[in-house]
Amino acid sequence: MLEKGKRIPNWNVKDVEGKSHDLWDYRQKSHLLLLSDPEASKDTLERWQKAMQADHKQWEWLNAKVIIVNRAPKEMAPGAYVVDRYGMFLNYFSPGHWTFDDLERDLVYYEASHC
Repeated sequence: MLEKGKRIPNWNVKDVEGKSHDLWDYRQKSHLLLLSDPEASKDTLERWQKAMQADHKQWEWLNAKVIIVNRAPKEMAPGAYVVDRYGMFLNYFSPGHWTFDDLERDLVYYEASHC
């Protein structure tokens, strides 16, 4: 498990659309929200995608890249991860114990404390 406040590894993840992402490519550019649950149903993944699209303006405003992970490294436990723009691990939510509001709140608090 990652340690809060420490840099994440340069994991390579593949999203549900088949695109590969090296996580360090986002350093100094945007926050990351990584959603990973290999047991999530197709309906759940579609619901996540629709929620991201419906609230895309908030994610742009927060400068956050949301990645729904299809294939994760073995070291990455299923769940939702919040990573700041410097690659520092901020928070983790276990599968089924998070909402998009939780993720947004973490980033808003982070931004407010770094003004």
